Amino acid sequence: MESPVLGFSHLQLNVRDVRESVAWYCAALGMDVMSEHGDVVALRHREARLVIVVSPGEPDVVHSPIDHMAFAVADGPTLEAWASHLRELGFDVPAVVDELGKPSLQLRDPDGNEVELVAPRW
Repeated sequence: MESPVLGFSHLQLNVRDVRESVAWYCAALGMDVMSEHGDVVALRHREARLVIVVSPGEPDVVHSPIDHMAFAVADGPTLEAWASHLRELGFDVPAVVDELGKPSLQLRDPDGNEVELVAPRW
């Protein structure tokens, strides 16, 4: 029998402050609120077919099995432009670095989760 898995559905994060995380992911990744169910908010990036759900809880970035989340961008110049845009919005954004031959922007969300934006090789 073939696997019924069709693709990735969503990532759900426990966060200290749902509203702060919603604002961060909307600004940092260009996501939109898809739905709200009480204090649980589903965010989506329609073009990337990506859904991140944030819910209240105490995040455990020390013991989490997830090292980081990485999202693809088109190319290095696009990544540099996005980093500049985030700086203009007041984000503390490091320089784009070369990671294994690929341009990489390494951010942290309000709860300390590592969020990487990465482009194809230079």
